[in-house]
Amino acid sequence: MVLGVITMFVSGLVENRRRNLAFDKPILGFVVEFFYKEFPENMRSFGGSFLFCGFAMSNYLSSFLISIVHRMTKVGERGNWLDEDLNKGRLDYFYYMVAGLEVVNLVYFVVCAKWYKYKRTEKSGMDLELEKIETQKNVV
Repeated sequence: MVLGVITMFVSGLVENRRRNLAFDKPILGFVVEFFYKEFPENMRSFGGSFLFCGFAMSNYLSSFLISIVHRMTKVGERGNWLDEDLNKGRLDYFYYMVAGLEVVNLVYFVVCAKWYKYKRTEKSGMDLELEKIETQKNVV
């Protein structure tokens, strides 16, 4: 129960920080929004469907990973890491392996994010006029 209280308290602190950052420095919050802003205009529907294809592919890869772990870690009668009897299996090793894969994925993501160049958007005359109107309203 104490861990539950600590977890919720830390979650509240993290959410408070995230919310403040979202107001101070707005970033792309949702992946589909990223596709709509960064894909060429005639390919935006492809971006959304590409996202769901990625979800489907990750499910297949997850099943493939579990099959590989079953085959590679089976040792005679003892079973494997993902044995049906949790006391016989080594689920902790599986979690460590997945954590390692997530670290590799995080490094790859950071490298890609660092090299990514956002599409430049130029403001149209209409946008500039709207900004002038909004600032004039705030002066009143």
